[in-house]
Amino acid sequence: MKLILMEIGQKTTQKTTKIDSDINHSSLVIHINESWVIFCLFNNQKLSSLNKVRFLHNKKSNFILKTIKKYIKTFSKENIPSEVKLIYYNKTSTLVPSDLFDPKNSLNYMKYNISISIDDIAANDHVLNHEINNVYIPNIDINNFIFEKFKTFDFYHYSSLIIEKISNDFTEKFGEKFFVNVNDGFIDILYFKDKKLEFYNSYNYNYIEDVLFYLLFCFSELKLNPDEIHTVLSGSIDSDSKLYVLIYTYVRNVELIEPIDIDGIDFNILNSNILLSEFK
Repeated sequence: MKLILMEIGQKTTQKTTKIDSDINHSSLVIHINESWVIFCLFNNQKLSSLNKVRFLHNKKSNFILKTIKKYIKTFSKENIPSEVKLIYYNKTSTLVPSDLFDPKNSLNYMKYNISISIDDIAANDHVLNHEINNVYIPNIDINNFIFEKFKTFDFYHYSSLIIEKISNDFTEKFGEKFFVNVNDGFIDILYFKDKKLEFYNSYNYNYIEDVLFYLLFCFSELKLNPDEIHTVLSGSIDSDSKLYVLIYTYVRNVELIEPIDIDGIDFNILNSNILLSEFK
């Protein structure tokens, strides 16, 4: 299912010369986390290359930038991507109802959840037809490098894309749905009621028991019955995994979303993130 997002994300652009239609029009999507970076290269709207660089320890932005520069250098002038998107996986994001949102106060919305520096610059994604603003802090050094290299690019916070995708693709036929998206080292939990986002949060985990704890905790806080509520699992989980077996022991109405296998693409990496094959 193709995800079309016309209203979210930040676009940095500069006037450029129109490219001839015969020149390569591949697109590069870079997923950026402090413990890994994933490069998704698309040709003719199809995922053609998927590379994940995993770090032994969480890295600061200057190391991550070096990793991105090293990958970009592998392209020749003839095959350099014509489009670039950055997706930030960090813990700076805060959802603010649009009725309460003021761009001048963007950093203030986050100051109770994270430490704010005077040098930080906030960005925001418009989510769910402008009902919500997702405020976050992108990496300025990375953005500046991509701008200098490509002149125009888009950037987003991953949670904006997750919320939008799930709302578009999976909430139509049910009055209530509960979602658990399993990432590499953290999970997203979302609850939709009548297609309205009622709850979203992200939690770090080290063991599969941590995932179950947060799942049951959210059920309790939201006063939902784990035997009845339709629960959708996605990301780094499959029907043979210990995590799935553990969750199914306590949550009975479960649906598992798995990606389509793509020839030449590492399925283990592809399965780890619901956005890798669909956000072009």
